[in-house]
Amino acid sequence: MKTSSLPFLLLLVIGLFSWSSCGDDDDLVLDTLNYDGPNFTAPTNGEGFTTFAARFPAGETQEFVGRKLEKISFYLEAIPFSTVVLVYADNSTDTRVPGEELYSIDLTQRVRNTGWIEHILTTPIDITGDGLWLAVEVDLDAGDQAIGCDQGNNYNPNGDRLQVPSGQWTSFNEITGNERINWNIRGIISEE
Repeated sequence: MKTSSLPFLLLLVIGLFSWSSCGDDDDLVLDTLNYDGPNFTAPTNGEGFTTFAARFPAGETQEFVGRKLEKISFYLEAIPFSTVVLVYADNSTDTRVPGEELYSIDLTQRVRNTGWIEHILTTPIDITGDGLWLAVEVDLDAGDQAIGCDQGNNYNPNGDRLQVPSGQWTSFNEITGNERINWNIRGIISEE
């Protein structure tokens, strides 16, 4: 009796593996606005950085027209005293500074850990083909590490924007003179 049930059991196992395989399934691939690669490190807050941002000019948002910016994801190396997520329009007259504020939310009470933080926008932003700035404002002790960054292998001068306490916008590369990084800040786009 045992040997006659072996072929049936073998067919059952093969059927289960075939049914549960993922080979031909359509995997969900999220569209994102980002320059960064995997988190590598973060600069210390010795310079007094307050707002870290990535700028996405109109040419980079164009392919997402008609969709929405739904989430912002960013990497924290230390838990800040305060954390605010911001989205700005691009500035049509001066690309070195953001335009009007489109979205702002204080996440201070929600940020309890380091690592990747994902925020779902309470009001998703329509992507119209105009440029966007994705930003995270933090308040940290001097010497703490701030927003994470990659190794700069795919460095983009729009990926390391920051605002210092004086209110001036610059880039990490301009301050350091030679370091090329992209902040770990990403915008997740709605499905088509």
